[in-house]
Amino acid sequence: MSAARFLSALAGASAMTVTVALVATPGTASADSPLTPRTQFAMVVNQADGSTNIPTDGEAIPNIDSVKSTIRAYYNASGGIASKTSSRYLSEVRRLENGILDRLPATDPANNAVVFDVDDTLLWNYDFEDKALNFNFDPAIQTIWVTGHLFPALPGMPQLVRDLLDRGYAVYGVTGRSLAQEPDTIANLTEQGFTDDGTPGGTPLFTAANMYTKDPVSGTNPATIPTQPWVDCTADGNPASCSTVEFKAFTRGHIESADGVNVIMNVGDQWSDLQGGFADKWTKIPNPTYFLPSLNISGHPESDANMVPPTAYTMQPDGSSGYTVDTGDDIPNIDPVRRMIRGYYNANASGIADKTASPYISQLSALQASWTPQVTSNCTTGAAAYDAAFAKQAAAKAKVAKDRKAVKKAKKALKHAKTPAARKRAHRKLVKARKALAKDLAALAAITLPGKPALVFDADDTTLWTYDMEDGAMKFVFDPVLQGTWVSQHLFPATPGMPAFVRSAAAAGCTIIGLTGRGASQQADTVANLTEQGYVDAAGKPLFTSGNYFTKGAVTAPNGNASIPSQPWVDCGADASCSTIEYKSGTRAHIEDLGFDIVGNFGDQWSDLIGEHADHVYKLPNPTYYLP
Repeated sequence: MSAARFLSALAGASAMTVTVALVATPGTASADSPLTPRTQFAMVVNQADGSTNIPTDGEAIPNIDSVKSTIRAYYNASGGIASKTSSRYLSEVRRLENGILDRLPATDPANNAVVFDVDDTLLWNYDFEDKALNFNFDPAIQTIWVTGHLFPALPGMPQLVRDLLDRGYAVYGVTGRSLAQEPDTIANLTEQGFTDDGTPGGTPLFTAANMYTKDPVSGTNPATIPTQPWVDCTADGNPASCSTVEFKAFTRGHIESADGVNVIMNVGDQWSDLQGGFADKWTKIPNPTYFLPSLNISGHPESDANMVPPTAYTMQPDGSSGYTVDTGDDIPNIDPVRRMIRGYYNANASGIADKTASPYISQLSALQASWTPQVTSNCTTGAAAYDAAFAKQAAAKAKVAKDRKAVKKAKKALKHAKTPAARKRAHRKLVKARKALAKDLAALAAITLPGKPALVFDADDTTLWTYDMEDGAMKFVFDPVLQGTWVSQHLFPATPGMPAFVRSAAAAGCTIIGLTGRGASQQADTVANLTEQGYVDAAGKPLFTSGNYFTKGAVTAPNGNASIPSQPWVDCGADASCSTIEYKSGTRAHIEDLGFDIVGNFGDQWSDLIGEHADHVYKLPNPTYYLP
């Protein structure tokens, strides 16, 4: 796999749409068409805590890189910044805003109110979530954005609020932001045009009188909000805390009773903004960038059963489905996807995978058990065939060498023959020797030496396990500097079960070859890391050596045509880059030219496997990143 994993590369990858099993059916490697990621996924989110079902097959988990690419396509984002003029998201938001007006009477019948959440409902958080946070929440950065009033208005929302006020409806804000953030939130809204005339200098539409932030929670048995006594923090069955639904639902109820209004419409981007009742209608703004779970309160309306995320998703690996998805909530929400991935690896809250038991380890163990008979048989059969042919070739070469000596001796005898009879005898011997040589040369030429059986292994998440770096260290945001530290310090553990698997294959007669997208400067550290992690034979000798370990040389692109000068066997095509498939396929062809038969090619990325030049391909599961 390539070390330089930039998500922008995903946008240029072609969509792959065929769903296949985790391991390609054994057969010729030229049958590349089945080597494509899944596009259909099932994810059932527990709305109380954000947990999900945990698949036993890692390929059934939405790949987090593909999820990010899909989200970015949906928002038409570039460099972590959403388009402010045109996107699938903006089209959907405009439709929903118009729908709110269409669903409400043109004139307020009497004392009706509309309640709005703030984040990703009135104010737009996308650039904050992507550019500033990389989809990993950081309260310190959020404070900077709140106090700096950096959030833009959600397009169309200032006008929608004005339209509702013009129709006679009261409007309120109910947000999970803290009391300390209330003044900055109101100021941000005002600066973004939530005023009577749409200018920052106009009369604010939201003030402390109609903006409810969450006041400090006191105690744990039960928890209360002393300054907001209308909030029953025991209503969801967990008296130790005060949940989002408890705060928001009971605050809507307080608005109705205190101000004598009926909440006719409740608008929010999270299901927990909407649950709990105290509203006649609701509108959900799509938001796949984060998920805020919450227990629901007892006695909630039966209609809350409709407030649930989808459970089935269609997603192209390159993210292109984000441009056409029906609704943003049909994109796998990144927070539950993260929870699903961590569940699959049995990872703790710090992003460290369990090293002894997890669905991932169980799946690898099952895969290795299913692969071992075929791989060892192919190695043994291939090695025996090569050894037999080599021995036959050696014997034939020996006969040829003996024949050449006989011809040379016969020539010498003919040269020194003194009499006609002697010359005649010498000539007959020379003719005979030449016939024997010609016959044995033909026999030697007829011997075909098969390639030496070899297995090709990718490095990251094939032989070395990067999970703790990807999650614990990087939080699923690739950092080449941090990766360089892990490589140079040999911090990667072995992929579970793979040292024993590689050892058995080597013992069965296969040459072990490494092929990675890591840079040439990382070769020595990679081989050392592998050796330190147990990739040695029964005698303790390394199974991966520098002579049989291929790292990617520096790519140059004079005149826009990429090449790898140190690896001239790689055909990078007619563009300015050299893809993973081009590099790895070309290198496997080079390995074959060196006299090997690649009986198996192992990788965690589809791009490790596509491109021919292997008898069989074997894919390891990896939902933590995607390399096209």
